Amino acid sequence: MKDTLRQAVKPTPERFRYAVQMAVDEAVTQPSPKKRLSKCRRVAIAIIILAALIPSAVFGASKLYELIAKPVDNYGLEIGIERDQKADYPEYVKMHVTIPDGFAAMSPEPDNMKFYSVSASEKYTDGFSLYPMRFYNAVDMKEYIGNVENCEEKTVDGHQAYEVKMINGTWSRLYVYFEDVNVFLLIYHYNVTDDQLTDFVKGITFTEGTADDFTALFDPVDERPHTQVEYTYDERYKEYPLGTKLTFEDHPYTYDESVYYSAQISNIRMLDNIAKLDEACFNSAFGKYEISDNNGYLTPRTVNTIKDGDGFSDTDELIKTEVKNQVMVLADITYQNLSDEDIELYVPFRINVYNHVGDDKYTQANIVDLENKIYTTDLCDGEITYISPHGAGKSFYILNLPANETMTVTIGSRVDTDMLDKAYFTLFGVSDVVDPAPEGEGYQINYLFKVQDDDR
Repeated sequence: MKDTLRQAVKPTPERFRYAVQMAVDEAVTQPSPKKRLSKCRRVAIAIIILAALIPSAVFGASKLYELIAKPVDNYGLEIGIERDQKADYPEYVKMHVTIPDGFAAMSPEPDNMKFYSVSASEKYTDGFSLYPMRFYNAVDMKEYIGNVENCEEKTVDGHQAYEVKMINGTWSRLYVYFEDVNVFLLIYHYNVTDDQLTDFVKGITFTEGTADDFTALFDPVDERPHTQVEYTYDERYKEYPLGTKLTFEDHPYTYDESVYYSAQISNIRMLDNIAKLDEACFNSAFGKYEISDNNGYLTPRTVNTIKDGDGFSDTDELIKTEVKNQVMVLADITYQNLSDEDIELYVPFRINVYNHVGDDKYTQANIVDLENKIYTTDLCDGEITYISPHGAGKSFYILNLPANETMTVTIGSRVDTDMLDKAYFTLFGVSDVVDPAPEGEGYQINYLFKVQDDDR
């Protein structure tokens, strides 16, 4: 693709991976709502805009010993350390969490940072997510966050803290300062009570760690617009017929140049009722009964059209809301291990929706007006919703494929019904396909397979 797609991509802080509402064993991030145009997919913008402007005065400028919070423009907040900190804090620390009743860890110790309510109607949504930080003594080492509704200073279990509520109305933030170890702990929390939040903080302690056994401490994040990097890159696409057989080399992961496997899509079908699909094969982020009614019919999806704000001088503006019917697109993918070695097979196919604007040129269908930063929320599931069989006990997307054997895997994702003619099975940024090999300069390309033939 010769044309350069110039996009203002606001980098996603590493910490947001701890706030993801995805499967337990997936290293999937919940990106900031500002990362609109990811090369892999455009993530959901779950934002409802307040009708009234929230003035800076809702914050005040408050000081709690070492901590201080100040307003930035209309909707931003600066939070950090005002005076010199203790000089005798340990270089390495180890965080310990005693989980209160009613909650469970989303992954095994020792590095678990996510905890969910076992009684939540939607599993893995309600609960806590941790992001420990250290500001050190740098003058400019502060946290700057946008889209803030209000900020309240507190004392929680004897610790200095700030409770920050966001305009998007989803995950709130509690910043807690553990002064003796100079750790500023950010706790994302959603749909929990004040008592549950206090009990959770009471169960968190820090001890001195070692160079071989410690909890990683991250830098604070600066979300201000002028700190964000604007990237320019070429998006390359190549569309192939649905039945095209792809041959992959496995050695980028195993370093064994003798390992190859093939994949071929077939048997596309559409369902508006998923009652007969195995509940155990659904991604926990899209549970069967979270996306359908009691009779198995898919429930509609709410799609918002939004004008992007910077989160500081202005906020996102909700332009339009639509309710769209859904269809589950299922496909069989036949994998064949072409080597004499067993492999762990990663299922890389996803569904995305594009406008085909000519030759090998495509634009993401959720981009309404790139120049004016107007987008829609997701028009399809960005992750696989259903996969059978799936990697029980390990990553949802990874399967074992014995040497020289063939396996057929069924995958499915929801698509807005009126987007079916723009839906493609997609391999993003492929570098390990050897046949058909990528054309042109470079080796990374997006392979597209149209869900519906043009003559349907």
